[in-house]
Amino acid sequence: MKSDYKYDQFGNLDTDFYVERAYELRRAYFAESVKNAKASFKKWFTGLIPSRSGHAAH
Repeated sequence: MKSDYKYDQFGNLDTDFYVERAYELRRAYFAESVKNAKASFKKWFTGLIPSRSGHAAH
């Protein structure tokens, strides 16, 4: 069971390792959510602009 977790040199649970891992996961999640929000906003914004195809130039 002890091999399932990472321990420090004193035999304690290596909290620094798990805190850093949590930061990595949070950064990845945040980056993905910003990417999705940007794509959603772009899709919404382009839907507001009327299409110019088929309109007369005069």
